[in-house]
Amino acid sequence: MVRRFSLPALGLVLVTGCSVGVDERPEPVVQSSVAPAESEGPEGTPEEEAVAVYLDFWDAIVLASAEMDPEHPALEEYAVDQALELAQDGVQGVTDAGLGMEGEPVPNPKVISAEPTDDPRSVVIRDCQGAGDWKVVGEIEPRSRNVRVDARLQRDLFDWWVVDMQVWGNDTC
Repeated sequence: MVRRFSLPALGLVLVTGCSVGVDERPEPVVQSSVAPAESEGPEGTPEEEAVAVYLDFWDAIVLASAEMDPEHPALEEYAVDQALELAQDGVQGVTDAGLGMEGEPVPNPKVISAEPTDDPRSVVIRDCQGAGDWKVVGEIEPRSRNVRVDARLQRDLFDWWVVDMQVWGNDTC
């Protein structure tokens, strides 16, 4: 779900996994004339980066809803201000009702504006989200279908953040 990893844990694995004891002989290095494939592609456009953060934010909402934790730290990794409050309030509603959520919605985000056009720092996304299998635990069918979601993301010096979000009712797209 959440596509982040812990840098300190990764560093510990690299340090302990790559050390060689005094009496141990390292395996010979085999050199190849083929360049290794890059593990990560070049950065996407600002619009693609904003959409990725929007999708990660929904992953965090799904996780927080399943765990019934409105203060789940994953929410704060992607959102601030009104969008964070809206997500926390929604998860709180699930928690207060004693309901858990399972499954995942099916997002379909589209960028509808990006400003300034030469180097966007603000992007507006419209999403026509299908219910998928995201539903209240124990219910047979999801309660909502084809829900329109409008979100505004802003980029600071380093990252994109979901700052405003409005979730419309059923069959609004």
